[in-house]
Amino acid sequence: MRTRTAGAGTALFAAGLLLVGCSSAKHAEAAPPSPSSSPSPSPVRSSPAPARSTVPAPPVLNDHYFAEGDCARAAGGSRYEPVPCDSPQAEAKVIKRSSTAQGVAAALPQGADCPDGTDVALDLTQNALVDVKQNRAAWACLRNLRDPHPGDPGGGGGPGILVGDCVYRGKTSSGAETVLETRCDGQGEHRPEYKVDKIYVKQTLIDTTKPKPGCPDEATVSFTLPRAPGALALDPTVACAEPVD
Repeated sequence: MRTRTAGAGTALFAAGLLLVGCSSAKHAEAAPPSPSSSPSPSPVRSSPAPARSTVPAPPVLNDHYFAEGDCARAAGGSRYEPVPCDSPQAEAKVIKRSSTAQGVAAALPQGADCPDGTDVALDLTQNALVDVKQNRAAWACLRNLRDPHPGDPGGGGGPGILVGDCVYRGKTSSGAETVLETRCDGQGEHRPEYKVDKIYVKQTLIDTTKPKPGCPDEATVSFTLPRAPGALALDPTVACAEPVD
């Protein structure tokens, strides 16, 4: 009896060990990963490409900029910018354009040399937003596509004073007395005082073989005209005028 009891106990003990081992193995398989295990690397994101500048390059001052026949619109102040002639924004057309002077020639006074009827003499060198890295100079003569036309005689504007224009006595920005153009119809900022009857160039060197120019008898006043924009006038230009009624 003792032998049988001892053998059964031994068998029960062995079975217990087997059950404990199986339980330990199951727990070992279900155990979570160790905290020391490194996580999987996150994907590398590429940096976005830098945005390109949307500011357009300034136009280059050459013979194609404000070419004869091109159109433009006022852009504030004394600036103009090119636009297509069929655009509703077109306000003026280039009726004459000087060639583009370069180098030493660009440093010399060029003068607009605009024809009659020019409403605006545009100095392209001073026109803002123009790339003038090289020494260049040019003028463009513009006429409005629609009324008014200040460059017409009596219109009160344009690059110079013509026969038929009206003037008043005023002062320059430096305080010097001069004559300034105004509208002959009295619709300008200043009332017209004189109307120009004749304009002539007063020769510094008088040619005795030719008659000396002067004002007609009906002219009651004469005055020296301001130089045209950008012009280098060696001899003064004189205007003969009579009072406006």
